[in-house]
Amino acid sequence: MAYVATCTFREPAKTYYMDPGELELMGGSQVVAQTARGLELGKLKFAPREVSDTSIPGKVHPILREATSDDLQIDLKNRELEDEYMRISRDAIKSFELGMKPIKVELMHDRSKMYLFYESEERVDFRELLRHLSGQLHLRLQFVQVGPRDAAKVLGGCGPCGRSLCCSTFLGEMPPVTLKNAKDQGLPLTPSKISGACGRLMCCLRYEIEFYRDQSQKLPKRGDGVDTPEGPAKVKEVNIFSEECVVTLGDGRQITISGEVLREQRKLRGPVRSCKNHVKNGGTCEGGEKKNH
Repeated sequence: MAYVATCTFREPAKTYYMDPGELELMGGSQVVAQTARGLELGKLKFAPREVSDTSIPGKVHPILREATSDDLQIDLKNRELEDEYMRISRDAIKSFELGMKPIKVELMHDRSKMYLFYESEERVDFRELLRHLSGQLHLRLQFVQVGPRDAAKVLGGCGPCGRSLCCSTFLGEMPPVTLKNAKDQGLPLTPSKISGACGRLMCCLRYEIEFYRDQSQKLPKRGDGVDTPEGPAKVKEVNIFSEECVVTLGDGRQITISGEVLREQRKLRGPVRSCKNHVKNGGTCEGGEKKNH
């Protein structure tokens, strides 16, 4: 067992195990820690406690001290400097005519190093720019290329739902999202409807996909032929949340029937059979055909 504290830094969605040493810290305390990037100001998410060694990925870095009022003032000043350095970096990139879009600047707590996050469609030779900025700012610099989704995560903002972006608040890992996720949920495939602030498919399309897939296995699809207590019918609408279907009977009437009743009817009568004159057999009948529902 290891005695560690759980801490967050610039990305609140990511947490890290830190070594508190002999410090007595409470959850919510602000601390100065030595991380893999350098000296950073962080915040304890959970007070120090014992956790299994197998649950700790990688090296555990030390917490140096609880943040003082001076540390908090330094952090505020660093934020002001980041805005200034971002403007300087943007002007320098423009003057060097490089195809890179600066996203964000982050200063280490002791101002010994600066990270510049940028977006680019192609590989950029920024060696001259790096030398220029290092000499102008008197800092060690590291450029970090990010994609559209990572850029949105670094910048933050609001999603189409009106809430803060998932990736910049609580989503530790960004799952792969495909157009099939939207299709399985019956969503419109209009890019503006299913795209996030990054311009890519919204991460939240993955949140409930298993529910939609499970429900699609339990219910018939629109246009399927089904048996009901009132006779054969064709499915017009499906509500996966209430597990109800609106079906059209042979006499033109429309009724709402539960998926449970349809499953019982199938169990009693077997799959719906297609007639020999069905359109798929070259005929004119558009009645139900054999389905495994």
